[in-house]
Amino acid sequence: MKITNVITDSNVGGAGVLVASVAEALCRDYAIEIIIPRGSALRGRLAGCGAAVVELDFSPDKSFNPGDVYTFHRYFLKNSCDILHTHASFSARLGSLGTPVGARISTRHCAHPTTEVRAMSRPKRRLYDLCTDLTVSTADFATENLIREGVARNKIFTLRNGVCAPRRTSDAERAALRESLGIPRHGVILGSAARLEFVKGQDLMIRAMKPLLMDFPNLYLLLVGDGSARSEYERLAARLGVLDRVIFFGYTPTPATLQNLFYINLNASRGTETSCLATSECMSLGIPTVASDFGGNPEMILNERNGLLFRTDNPDSLVRAVKRLLSSHELYRKLSLGAEAIFKSRFSIDIMAEGYRRLYEDSRLRSAASRRRTRKYKKIDNGLKL
Repeated sequence: MKITNVITDSNVGGAGVLVASVAEALCRDYAIEIIIPRGSALRGRLAGCGAAVVELDFSPDKSFNPGDVYTFHRYFLKNSCDILHTHASFSARLGSLGTPVGARISTRHCAHPTTEVRAMSRPKRRLYDLCTDLTVSTADFATENLIREGVARNKIFTLRNGVCAPRRTSDAERAALRESLGIPRHGVILGSAARLEFVKGQDLMIRAMKPLLMDFPNLYLLLVGDGSARSEYERLAARLGVLDRVIFFGYTPTPATLQNLFYINLNASRGTETSCLATSECMSLGIPTVASDFGGNPEMILNERNGLLFRTDNPDSLVRAVKRLLSSHELYRKLSLGAEAIFKSRFSIDIMAEGYRRLYEDSRLRSAASRRRTRKYKKIDNGLKL
C-alpha cells in the first residue's frame, strides 16, 4: 500500500515531528511518501525516517490556495496512491479529485475554545465532504470542535499522538549540560519545550517565577524553542526582575536532551493544544507535568495521577500547582511513577502506529468497496442507455 502525506509546514513543529515518527514506525509495512513545500526545514527532520520526501512548489503554511490545487492535481495525475493523508492542506485534497487517489484523510492537529468554533458554510461543508473521506482528531476536545463545525461524527477517527521514548541521559551528561547553561548542581529546573508563541502561554510561566522564587530561591525556568514572542518574553522577564533565572535556549532538533534536565514539565497552553508530544516525552522520562486545563491537556494529564492541572490563563493557579509539587517529595514520586505508567499504556509510538495501521487498512477497504460500487452503477447505467 502506498501512503502519501502532505504537510504544509515551513518549519519543524509538532505536526512535522508526528509525520516523521509515523513514517519511521510504518515504513516497513507501507510505501510512504511525504510531500513538503520546497525549502521547508522539515527536509532535514525527515531525513532517515524511511519515507520518500518530495518537495513541490506550493504555498507554505497555508491550507488553501487556488493555485496550489492545480499543482497537486498535476502531481496526482502522474503519481497515484492508495491513501492521501493531509496535514493542513485542503488544496491537496481538492487537487486529488479526478485523479487515481484512493481514500482521502485529513488530520486536525489543533483545537480551539468552543466559543470560537463556528459551523462551516454550506458550500465549504460540501467541498469538505467531497474531498475528505475521514478526519483524524488527536483529542476528544478536537473531535468536539469538528462536530461543531459540521463534520459527521462517523467520519471522525480519534487517535492521540504517540512518541518514541527519548533516551535517558547519564548523570555526567546532565551535569555537563547544566554547567554549560550556568545552572548550579542544586538548581531546580522548571522546563517547557514549545514554540514561543502567545497560544503556548510561556508568559504565564515567566510571571509565575517571581512569586515562586520567594519560596524556592534555587529555581530556574528553561524555555526550549523559538518563535515570534521571544523578544517580548525576554522583555517581560527583565521587567519582572527574573531574567537571570529564565533561560531562553532557542530551537534545537533534539529537545529531549534538555528535557532530561526538567524537574517539572510545564504546559501553559491557552489555545491549539490537543495531544502534546513534548508532554508525552517528559512522561516517558518520569517527569510530572503541570498543565493548563485547556483542550486536550486534561486527556493527557490526569489530575493527581501523572501531573497537576491549573486553570487556563491563571498564573496564580499555576503558582499554587507548582508549589504543591515542589513541596512534597511523596506527591512528586507518585506523579513520576504515574507519568511513566500512563505513557506506556496510552502514548507510546507503538500504540499510535497500531492505530494508524487500523486506520489505513480500513480506509483502503472502504475506498476499494466504493470504487467497486461506482463501477457497478456505471455498468447498469450504460446497460439502460443501450
